[in-house]
Amino acid sequence: RNLAPMLRGIVGIAPLCRTLRALGSAAIMYAWVACGRLTSYFEVDLNSWDHAAGVLLVTEAGGRVTDIDGSPYTIATRAIVASNGLTHNETRQALVDADCIRTDPA
Repeated sequence: RNLAPMLRGIVGIAPLCRTLRALGSAAIMYAWVACGRLTSYFEVDLNSWDHAAGVLLVTEAGGRVTDIDGSPYTIATRAIVASNGLTHNETRQALVDADCIRTDPA
């Protein structure tokens, strides 16, 4: 259910990127956004325990985190985009345009 929207997101965002990384850990991805090693991170289906601490890291470092649809982050947010803040709107819009907003229906 989340593979297809993630692949659409990768295809949609690739033209805007120099490189894409998938490290397999939300925690390290958030940490790398917070310290500036990555510009942004997105995921369409994360549980709160996967992102709560990472969201704090990014926001405390001056970054921005929202739902991919643009609504403010809450602990119930599952489709998430985190960024350095400077590229947030462009990244989020590319994901929306690629239909990478939610998991696909079963």
